[in-house]
Amino acid sequence: MCGNPVVAWQSRARLKRTRGHYFSNMKDQIEGISVRWSEKSDMPAVLSLIHELALFEKAPEEVSVTIDQLTKDWELKKFVCMLAVSDASNEVYGMALCYERYSTWKGLTAHLEDLIVRAPLRGRGIGGRLMEAAVQWARSIDAQRLHWEVLDWNTPAIKFYESMGSEILKDWYPCRLSGSDLTDYPFKYPPFIC
Repeated sequence: MCGNPVVAWQSRARLKRTRGHYFSNMKDQIEGISVRWSEKSDMPAVLSLIHELALFEKAPEEVSVTIDQLTKDWELKKFVCMLAVSDASNEVYGMALCYERYSTWKGLTAHLEDLIVRAPLRGRGIGGRLMEAAVQWARSIDAQRLHWEVLDWNTPAIKFYESMGSEILKDWYPCRLSGSDLTDYPFKYPPFIC
């Protein structure tokens, strides 16, 4: 993979433009916007995007992560984050936050936790550019697939992902234990990890 994901994206965008692909006018739509890796100093902007997404998903009270936790986890390489930023001001317009996971059937896989574009900037191709950056990252780690979830009521996001050729799995339900359900889990057997 090339060291500069923007250069690779521009090459593919030119190819797609000549074939009349969905992204035919993407370069014009997002002129003045670049994708770059997040830096430690970007964590306040990352948290701001997380809060914006939580508000959109009608669950603002669910966000408990802090800038300190994000920074610590970023430094420990628990996740990678690609940012769409203004070339002129370096203002963060959106992000794709990803991490590695493992499939017993496929091997190493990539997980896109969140793809967020600030509300006033949606529909300008930024989400597509961030999605391509996530795909490039997944390929760079030799992932066998890129996985993410979308809320069943988020019709614009579903249409966006389907337009990219994504498969929306309707026969799988996400499961989780969180909060006190995880910390106060009533174990029946002796501890495996002491």
